[in-house]
Amino acid sequence: MRATRPAEQALRLATSRPTKQYVCRACRAQAARQFTTSSSRFADEPFYRRLQKTLFGSKESKEAEQSREEKQKRRIEELAERDDGAELETKTDKHGRQYEIAAIIDPTVNKDYVQSTTWSGLESVGSEEWVKKRADQGEPYIGFAPRKRMELSNERWVMLLQHITVEALVLQKAQRDVEAVCWPRGSSVTSWAHTRRATIQPSVDGGVTVSFAQPEAEQEILQAIPLELPQDRTQSEEAISQHLQPAVAGSQESKQKGSMAPAWMDVSLQDSALKMAILKRALQLTGKRLPDPAISSAATVADLYHAFRTKEKPKKLAQTPQLQRLSLDAPNVSVHSKRQTPIDKERAVGRWKVIEEELVRRDLPVTGSRYQGARVGVH
Repeated sequence: MRATRPAEQALRLATSRPTKQYVCRACRAQAARQFTTSSSRFADEPFYRRLQKTLFGSKESKEAEQSREEKQKRRIEELAERDDGAELETKTDKHGRQYEIAAIIDPTVNKDYVQSTTWSGLESVGSEEWVKKRADQGEPYIGFAPRKRMELSNERWVMLLQHITVEALVLQKAQRDVEAVCWPRGSSVTSWAHTRRATIQPSVDGGVTVSFAQPEAEQEILQAIPLELPQDRTQSEEAISQHLQPAVAGSQESKQKGSMAPAWMDVSLQDSALKMAILKRALQLTGKRLPDPAISSAATVADLYHAFRTKEKPKKLAQTPQLQRLSLDAPNVSVHSKRQTPIDKERAVGRWKVIEEELVRRDLPVTGSRYQGARVGVH
């Protein structure tokens, strides 16, 4: 017979009529803990009272609702006595915004009011059609830079930077705003022809001079750039691509090869206005953005070219500059172009030929396994 638990003994003692009129406090406490773990609390009112108030409302809530109805009736009577041409009541919220309270129309007071029996013609809020009507139907937003970035070769970057630099220097010489180089304008093939044949040289006073083969070239470049900022300050992507088209088409005539910057790119960019004008125009035409460290550290046009130009990606990880530098800084580290296996290590010391001959003589697999389904390495 199994032993009775102490809790059951205490519960039996607490519920049964004891022979003695005394039960110890420990037994009573243990019996109470057997039913609940929290102390007993008496509710302010019975459960059915709280349920009744939740379903049918309390006396206070009924009085509050009756008071609101009376206030609404008094307000309707006041509006009925007031003239129809009277102004609506205006209130101010906590943010200082003023708004008018809509007029209350009661069919019992306003005899001319006709109630609607269908939803036809009534204003709806929140539907898809309502959202389209309330949406901003103004001019479509066109960003400064094109949405699609244009990839240019190194030769095209040389031509583009030369075109932008010549235009900016011509504006600076004419004492016009250098930022005008970014103002919207149509494509001008003649302007591209002049800037392509322009010669940029450093002057004696430390500045830069631009010379043209034709005397009227400088005036034609200035005429292509508007004197005032147009009302429409945006430029569509079609106009940008047309403006860049002469550089793309004429890139075949360029003799600049490789990634080396030409001599004319030693133009100093100490003037921050000139640097930002060239950067903004390049961004506007190509969509290519430069990081802030590259912009702040650029001292010449050549620095901008090296930041803009296309970097040749190494075909293999071993050809990256980081690993090539590691092999020079750490002579005990070897960098290989492919994965090294134990066979490669034996070949490096000249033992693999002897091992291969011995494996063939014993009819053993040279690489991998001779069993079907085994992994065989190719070396």
